Amino acid sequence: MTARFHLTTTPHQSSVPAIAPSHPLSRLLLCLSLAFGGALSVQAASFDCTKATSDVEHAICNNPKLSDLDEQLNDNYQLAIANLPGDQADALRNAQRNWLKQRDACQGKESCLNDLFSQRATQLQAVANQASAKLDGIIASIPGNPAQAALQLGEYRGPLASAWLIYLHQFEPSANITRGEVEKRHQRVVASMNDDTYPQSLLHDIENDPKISHDRAVLTLLRMTIEREGYEDQDGRPYVHCFIFKRQGMAAYETFGALYGSTRDSQAPICPPQGDLFEQPAWKQLNKLFEPVITAASENAGTIRFASYADWSMFRLHATVSPEDYLKPDQNPRSASDPEQLIRSWSDDNFWPKAQREQLLAAIEPARLATLGWLQTEKHFSASDAAKASNALVKQWLRDRMDFIGEAPGDGYSCH
Repeated sequence: MTARFHLTTTPHQSSVPAIAPSHPLSRLLLCLSLAFGGALSVQAASFDCTKATSDVEHAICNNPKLSDLDEQLNDNYQLAIANLPGDQADALRNAQRNWLKQRDACQGKESCLNDLFSQRATQLQAVANQASAKLDGIIASIPGNPAQAALQLGEYRGPLASAWLIYLHQFEPSANITRGEVEKRHQRVVASMNDDTYPQSLLHDIENDPKISHDRAVLTLLRMTIEREGYEDQDGRPYVHCFIFKRQGMAAYETFGALYGSTRDSQAPICPPQGDLFEQPAWKQLNKLFEPVITAASENAGTIRFASYADWSMFRLHATVSPEDYLKPDQNPRSASDPEQLIRSWSDDNFWPKAQREQLLAAIEPARLATLGWLQTEKHFSASDAAKASNALVKQWLRDRMDFIGEAPGDGYSCH
């Protein structure tokens, strides 16, 4: 979500008290926090219309088309400013001040404002797109030359470049980012969240929780910045951070999945799976057969269901990028449970008819065999490793869904 600021002002940087739940990764407490204190205010235009004073501001607030154009223009301006190097951002800021003089010369006349706003919104969108593409190119170059990427990112002042410089300091020593630079950049990133204090306070708790590693705290800051930057939206700006999952492993998989326990998790910056494993006909069939009961369970799951959906997306990424992880012993106590047996022994035929369960059980082995073959062909696993990993992958996929449909009707972890 892009921050909303009037075009003639800059965000006020005030301190925000920590109001996040006592344990930052507790889904239930996160849900309650959102339900009672995390809602965002909604307003017309790019500023608070209740405080409109000038003829131009009143014209914008009284005309839905102008209001939409003003919001679009502001979004494009903020994105461009955030994604331009410092000198270019300064030049754009000066150009915008000159444009505001033209805007004010319209004296609130809607025909004049409509043409002026439409033209400027288009211009700023082009600038924002070009700036985003250039910055994304620098980010994508990090694995190949982190030191050079750090030099280029240092020319930027925005939160995204700042979060990546903090990432480089933590994970790429050759980038030579100083501690002083990290502290300055951290302040910028946190200040950029002032329009939405929920993630800001949640980040504060995560960074100060001794049970959470510093690696994960840094990745959380990066994740929260990426999800505010307009990736994967209607303009189709593709993710460029996908390399971190292979490089940072479990810390990245655990950080970029479900975090909020609410609809916010639908915006989790999860990259698509690598390869076509889950496009295999056997997997499509298994997913199709589970769909009716998942849909039914979702009706009682409240907003927490978005956390499960995010976890499932992360599983697909993890399984296709790092399937070797599924050769390791699973330390989770629930891994001993047999999801196929749970399906067979399901007692509520009204909720999940036996005929549907039998169809699903018959579809499990084809999915396991498809996974075994894919791991050998695409990941060059040995036959024994492919068999072990495919069993673990299919079991995890089934267990995740059984946990979901088992919890949802009881409503124990749901937000409404």
